[in-house]
Formats: sequence, C-alpha cells, structure tokens
Amino acid sequence: MPHTTNFQRARSTQAKEERSAALLRAARELATRSGVRAVTLTEIATAAGVHVSGVRRYFGSREEIYLRLAAQEWDSWAHTVAEALAGRHDVPAADLADLLSGTLAERPLFCDLLPHVPLTLEREVPQETVREFKLAALDAVTTLAEAITASTALTTEQAHDLIAAVTALAGGLWQVAHPPQTLSTLYAQDPRLAHAASDFTPRLTRLVAALLTGLPTGTR
Repeated sequence: MPHTTNFQRARSTQAKEERSAALLRAARELATRSGVRAVTLTEIATAAGVHVSGVRRYFGSREEIYLRLAAQEWDSWAHTVAEALAGRHDVPAADLADLLSGTLAERPLFCDLLPHVPLTLEREVPQETVREFKLAALDAVTTLAEAITASTALTTEQAHDLIAAVTALAGGLWQVAHPPQTLSTLYAQDPRLAHAASDFTPRLTRLVAALLTGLPTGTR
C-alpha cells in the first residue's frame, strides 16, 4: 500500500524535499500496483497526504511526476547494466540479450512508463521539464552505450541502435503482456486470442538476441 503521511504545510527546504519525495513515492507505488495510465493526480496526492490543490507547489502536473520517475528509472537501469558488464569482454549475444531483458523485467514501472513518455508525458509538460528529462535519459544512454561497447564488439552507433530497439520493444511488449481486466476476460473466454498476452521476458529475450545476431558486426 502507498505510504501515507499527514503533513503540515511545507515551509522549510527539508520539508519541501520530503513532500516531493512522498509524492514521487506514492506515484511509484500506485503505478506499480495499478498501472501508470490508471493513476490520477488526486490519488497520488491523497496517498502522499497532500491536498490535491497543493501538489502544484512541488510538481506542475501528474505528467511531470511520472516523467521524473522515468528519469530515475533510466538512471537505475543504466547503472545496473553497466555494473553487470564491468570488466567483461567478448560478451556473447545471448548473454547480453539475457542481461538487458532480465534487468528490464525487474523494472515493471520502467517498462510501463516507456511508451507513455513520448505519447503523453513529454507532450503535457513545459519545455524545460522535457529538457531536464531528456538530458537525464541521454546520460543513461551514454552510460549504457559505453558499457556495451567496452564489453562487446558493437560500435557506439550499434549500441545506441540496440538501446533504442530494446526499450521500444520492452515498452510495447509490457503493455501486451499485462492486459487490463477486460482483455484478460476476453482471452479467458476465447483462447484463440490468448496468444497476444505472451510471457514478457522470454519473448523480449528472443527478439533482442535476434536483433544482436543481425547487427553487422554482432557481438563476439
């Protein structure tokens, strides 16, 4: 359940930081449980112990909150992959596919957020907020690309293409593999359609491995 706290109005810098952290924490917990699309700003505020009218002292909108979380998820994923590849060389394509897919599967919120970022989140916030997010994501992609090129035979351009493809696949496959109740009921009623809700990790791993095999130089 989301963490709830009864706050007085935040006046000090520390209190404001605590309130912002509480809102981010509530948004993370609600989205992990119900999905990003289903969470409202009022629900986030209530779970954080903040009146909805007071949220704008800390974040301009629900979209800004989730864009901030998306930046955090990019950073977390990048550093986890980089740590796993540190000091390794000639990593086989199958091992890299397992690593990328497995670390994404461990981040359900990130996978859920990936398609929402370009479709809604970036479109509903001020330009400066988008700039901050994109710079954070760029730093994460740079960290990932450097780790991949240092541990495989992929070039920097290929590493960037791989990251773009993997995250695009993960975002789409996650939505398909975690359907809403209406679709789950439909699949149960008509097994012919149930193939759509495939197991996320195995399919993503197969597709990433196939992509790596098809890159010009491939991994050794």
